[in-house]
Amino acid sequence: MLIMALMKPLEWWSGWADFFGVSAVILGGILVLVTLLGWTFSWKAGKLKDEALKRYQVEAKQSIAEANKATSIANQQAAAANLELARLQGKMVPRRLTKEQQERLASGVSSLAPQLASVWYGAGDKESENFSWDIASALNAAGWRVFSPASTAALAQGGKPFGSIPRLQTGVIVGSNKDEPSMRAADTFVRELSALGFDTRKAANIGNGSEPVVVVSVQARPDGAQGELKLNAVGR
Repeated sequence: MLIMALMKPLEWWSGWADFFGVSAVILGGILVLVTLLGWTFSWKAGKLKDEALKRYQVEAKQSIAEANKATSIANQQAAAANLELARLQGKMVPRRLTKEQQERLASGVSSLAPQLASVWYGAGDKESENFSWDIASALNAAGWRVFSPASTAALAQGGKPFGSIPRLQTGVIVGSNKDEPSMRAADTFVRELSALGFDTRKAANIGNGSEPVVVVSVQARPDGAQGELKLNAVGR
């Protein structure tokens, strides 16, 4: 009887032990399952986050590329507009000789001093008048015997059929008498002023006077750039 009495508590504890053991196994399984599910969801969330980040990076790169392309196009358009503006300005800038250009011209013709020269410009043409004074100043600095610039009038003939008479000339036309020193001085002057970027040419006819003189005739401004603007345009 005593043994039976002792066995019952043992059976009772054994039953509870089995219950707790099974419960522990079940709880352990649940814990493992929850852990696996948590890791799975965490991995999935991380993957979705990485995909979203990659998608954002791709879209950002595309946006940056499009913005850079738009900026490049805008810069090209601005550069083209600046070139066109410079071209238009170059066609309108009055001819003038800077101090440096006057010094270069004087240096180029000083070996021909004391050559006699006269400088003329079209009456009423202020641009030609200012340019003729720049030229005369350079020749005077070179030691030439130069007269003060004077005006002259070249009038187109009226009552003639269209195209039957030539248009008035432009640029700087340089003539001389037929003596050798004057002809050499005229050639040198044409070369030096042309080198500064100004349209300059020899006169078609040579004078028959006996006095050794060079005649510089400053006509209307030619179309297009002159001076440094012309030289820069040729150099590009």
